[in-house]
Amino acid sequence: MNKHRLPLLLISIGLVSSPLFSCAPNQIVDKDISIIYTTDVHCGLDLNLGYSALSHYKKTLKKTNYVSLVDAGDYLQGEFVGLISKGEYIIDVMNKVGYDVVTLGNHEFDYGIDVLSSRLKELKSDITSCNFSYIGKKENKLKMIKPYSIKKYGNRKIGYVGVTTPTTLVEADPRLFLEDGELAYSFSFGTVEEFYNTVQSNIDECKSKGADYIILLSHLGSLKNYEPYSSIDVISHTSGVTAVLDGHAHVDLPWTTYKNKDNIDTLLVDTGYKLNDFASLTISKDGSISHEFINSYEDRDPVIDNYIKSIEDRTKETGDKVVASSDTDLSITNEDGIRLVRNGELPIGNFVSDAYREIAETDIGFINGGGIRDSLLKGDVTLKDALNVHPFGNTLMKKKVTGASLIDYLELGAMDVAKERIKDGKPYGENGSFVHVSGLKYTIDTSIETTVELDENGNFVEVKGDRRVKDIQVLENDTYVPINPNKEYTVASNDFVLNGGGGGANMFIQFDVDPDSNMPDYQALIDYLVKLKGQLKDKYSSIEGRITVI
Repeated sequence: MNKHRLPLLLISIGLVSSPLFSCAPNQIVDKDISIIYTTDVHCGLDLNLGYSALSHYKKTLKKTNYVSLVDAGDYLQGEFVGLISKGEYIIDVMNKVGYDVVTLGNHEFDYGIDVLSSRLKELKSDITSCNFSYIGKKENKLKMIKPYSIKKYGNRKIGYVGVTTPTTLVEADPRLFLEDGELAYSFSFGTVEEFYNTVQSNIDECKSKGADYIILLSHLGSLKNYEPYSSIDVISHTSGVTAVLDGHAHVDLPWTTYKNKDNIDTLLVDTGYKLNDFASLTISKDGSISHEFINSYEDRDPVIDNYIKSIEDRTKETGDKVVASSDTDLSITNEDGIRLVRNGELPIGNFVSDAYREIAETDIGFINGGGIRDSLLKGDVTLKDALNVHPFGNTLMKKKVTGASLIDYLELGAMDVAKERIKDGKPYGENGSFVHVSGLKYTIDTSIETTVELDENGNFVEVKGDRRVKDIQVLENDTYVPINPNKEYTVASNDFVLNGGGGGANMFIQFDVDPDSNMPDYQALIDYLVKLKGQLKDKYSSIEGRITVI
């Protein structure tokens, strides 16, 4: 647990006059209303600020204000503690802190529909997602999910509308959403315009039921690569929203404004990843709106501290078991903490893909950037460390696939890559399907706009024009030679990509699975570390030029 006490620092404190919003400022209320918000906690119970600081902040505000605590998704998955309990420990902590409304992130589905159903039944919160629907023919196991929630504070009402990224169907394992081989759950209603209309109709319905303010709990992300389903897109195509509390992008975005469909300023905020920050929006008794972006907080709630400590005690024996060692840090970020694992070559991407190729004994190994969730630091490596890198419960899978399918996959992963990896202090050109490789190298020409065509659910259809990926070469007898589209190569990756079509990679589903594919993906990392005797420094202190971006 983090025992240090942090100095109090509130940044981005703002005051906005009420005429920008849909409230009736002359209403008389007895207390201010404060909405505290988190997102993308990803099982970070006591990381950074942690739930303990959040709980103390909430309890302090409740002494004077009406208070609601809300979350914009991706809370169940992301750390060892989530995987080992299938999210149950996370729900326990959220219930003790006291969430009022949440939406669903794409990673809520990682343990499967049955497990998610159990967790949501345990969660003492309203669960919202206006674009989620059951389209199957059996039983909707997630019928507790509602499009919105309206909460009353004195004589004012706030409508909370949940929105989950439509790309959940490929960002989670696509197999999870099937019944008897057919799609049973959906996050879209056809065209992009129909998606915007769905959000707008739920905004309007909340207003018709007396909501004075509308808050979107949006797991969409504000970065360019999330277009046309980004939170900024939704703001520009809708009206009547007071604020968008966003998630999915894992970037800190202090309170800012964007123009809505009626050219009116709408607030947008994103508190990053694993409780780096949390934020609050306060509607005062006179109707004015102020906001805070909190990145440090000195006080803690001993009740939450003690409960998290009890969870750590329950998992300590298993998680702290030393399984390997490493003599160098392998990070998913640069020295400034900016994530770079989804838009270019990194030593940790080379290490993971090498581990797959070496342990599975294949021609090629590869890993999607979104599949590497945490850094692996030097020193003793515990089971918890390995599972934090690969917390999905995936299997290392082997297949024999054609060169043509590999060429298409590299093109899919290169869709959003830009020559500039960082822009305005944030990762730029990210794609969770970005491909780290072993036994292969390639070049991405960013002067060519992507011509990859996806279907309405984000699945690969075809490359309709010029390709960005060039000079693909495969390692054969210690020499790189041009890839042969007609040749078959043995490959190793996670089952999410190779058999599930995850990230839209449906080009591999047609190929047979090697019957020996039964190893947990994290075990491949452990076995490779042991094989190297922890000596990684010479090979993985820098990149090798496996991926060239021009």
